[in-house]
Amino acid sequence: MKPAMAAKERVMTTFSHQEPDRVPVGYSANGGIDRRLHQALGLKEGEGVGAALGVDYRGIWVPYKGKRLHPEIEGRGVNEEWGIRTRWIEHPTGGYWDYCDFPLREADEETIAKWPMPDPDDYDYSSIAESVGSVPQVPPTQKTQGGPACARSAPRRFSVRLSSILSGLNTEY
Repeated sequence: MKPAMAAKERVMTTFSHQEPDRVPVGYSANGGIDRRLHQALGLKEGEGVGAALGVDYRGIWVPYKGKRLHPEIEGRGVNEEWGIRTRWIEHPTGGYWDYCDFPLREADEETIAKWPMPDPDDYDYSSIAESVGSVPQVPPTQKTQGGPACARSAPRRFSVRLSSILSGLNTEY
């Protein structure tokens, strides 16, 4: 059994295509699930689900400031920069946005080549430092447990340089 790694070491080991002590854990949930998880774990609002689950990394998003690239569609949510389509699914405890329509599912190369894509210069990166600064600090010696339902493998076709930069900013749990 490998000795326990700190979150940053675990994620960087995975980015290096080496085997960490365990699969890096990430967490993302809609508001209803997050609220129920807080209740199940006995956490107060604002207390860290990430620390309770042993989360190693979290996503950081920057606001898109460019023009709308994909038109709105009645009865659907359409992501303005990527064109991802969702529909609202109601259930007894609330609801959630579920992916639908999949406009590129059977697209040929020409359709894909013409699909509007955002320009990296159309994002406001000024919020990154503030977002990273809000990461709760958990001592690396604190042992936490993550579950298979929230486990995600870290690398997803990132360039090595970009992944190194982002994980350096974003894994200080």
